[in-house]
Amino acid sequence: MAQAPDQSLPQQNKEWGELMGAYRFLNNSKTTPHQIQSTHRARVREQCRSRPIVLAVQDTSELDFTGRTVQGLDPIGNGRGQGLLQHSTLAIDPKGHLVGVLHQIWRLRVSVPEGETRAERRKRPRESDFWPESVRAVGSLGSTTRIIHLTDRGGDDFGTILACREQENVGFLIRARHDRWVNGRTDKLWSFMGKQAVVGYRDVPVEGGTVHERRIARVSIRYAHVRLDPPKGHPQFKDPIDVWVVYAHEENAPDGVEPIEWMLLTSEAVLTLANAEERIDWYGLRWIIEEFHKSEKTGCRLERVQLKSAEAIKRWAALVAITAVRLIQLRDLAQGAVSETSDDPSSPANQPEALQAFVPRPWVLIVAKLAQCAWIELTPRRFWLTIAKRGGYLARKGDGPPGWSTTWRGWYEIMLMVHGAELLAPIAEGGTCV
Repeated sequence: MAQAPDQSLPQQNKEWGELMGAYRFLNNSKTTPHQIQSTHRARVREQCRSRPIVLAVQDTSELDFTGRTVQGLDPIGNGRGQGLLQHSTLAIDPKGHLVGVLHQIWRLRVSVPEGETRAERRKRPRESDFWPESVRAVGSLGSTTRIIHLTDRGGDDFGTILACREQENVGFLIRARHDRWVNGRTDKLWSFMGKQAVVGYRDVPVEGGTVHERRIARVSIRYAHVRLDPPKGHPQFKDPIDVWVVYAHEENAPDGVEPIEWMLLTSEAVLTLANAEERIDWYGLRWIIEEFHKSEKTGCRLERVQLKSAEAIKRWAALVAITAVRLIQLRDLAQGAVSETSDDPSSPANQPEALQAFVPRPWVLIVAKLAQCAWIELTPRRFWLTIAKRGGYLARKGDGPPGWSTTWRGWYEIMLMVHGAELLAPIAEGGTCV
């Protein structure tokens, strides 16, 4: 499956026995998605413990299986489609490297009964429960690694903040959605932060948009310490919560573009402009989870699988998530090497020895042949650039770094060449092919 993530189950398992085994595994009620991911998650936690700070980025995505007969699905979107919700928590380091999956939840969307009271609403499961539930499930990584749970506006809930405060060495960075009362109900959040002085400006890369797919937004920066007042009439939340707030606002956005406006609530102290800029940079890494969703659905064809029950789909999604992480990590490796422009021979990206120490010899030989250079001269930068080009990367002066889909297409093509060379090796040595 990992070798051909964009192919169907029959294409991935070409032998009838293998295909039937895959279907039996995915339909086995004794196997849970958590068990499928347990080894991966344990490895991710182990890698995270070597880092002082890890960003636990959370988000919810709809898995759409509209138009197919699948047992156990409920309406999604505008109510006309069918599918389920997937809530993921990814470990990302502050430099933007994806470590892996920390936690995932799959649930059906709960419909809102007509005439539901506030008390009734609090008793039923809600999508807002995903965020604090995930915080508690991830837990702590101990005293030497601080986890910062990073969420968009969907995670703006007192429950999320309190769940973080319950854990050892766990903080939060949440984009605010609610214009709450603050500081003893003397002001509202947006009003209070708008009165603070602008302390600096920051250029923020924007990864999407309707007019400009990629652009650089220049935002003004304000920050302050704020006391959030608890919501009225909510018995669970009685006490105010002290947070730091960073307000990043794009004041001169291009015509036709929605300006950047990030009201960021955080547990991490913001005492200087550098602190505020770091929080903004952290939130800017949230787009990686959007790339993860795209990798799952486009790169791994998650929503095209022909399974007949929601439970089987959950098991399939657990496998796909690990493969999606691999695709993005390959992209990161390629971008890191290809973007290296230094001519310094001491740079790892320009050292053939660095490549030979970590890449199997057949891969080095095949890629060197394609790159038209001696294998002992092949550098990591040229290795990854050659792979990306095989996937369609043009490497023109104005092109950005290769993406995950381009990198994977090249990787898959080289992998087939390596497999072919390994099959032919016995013949070349005078052996026979049975």
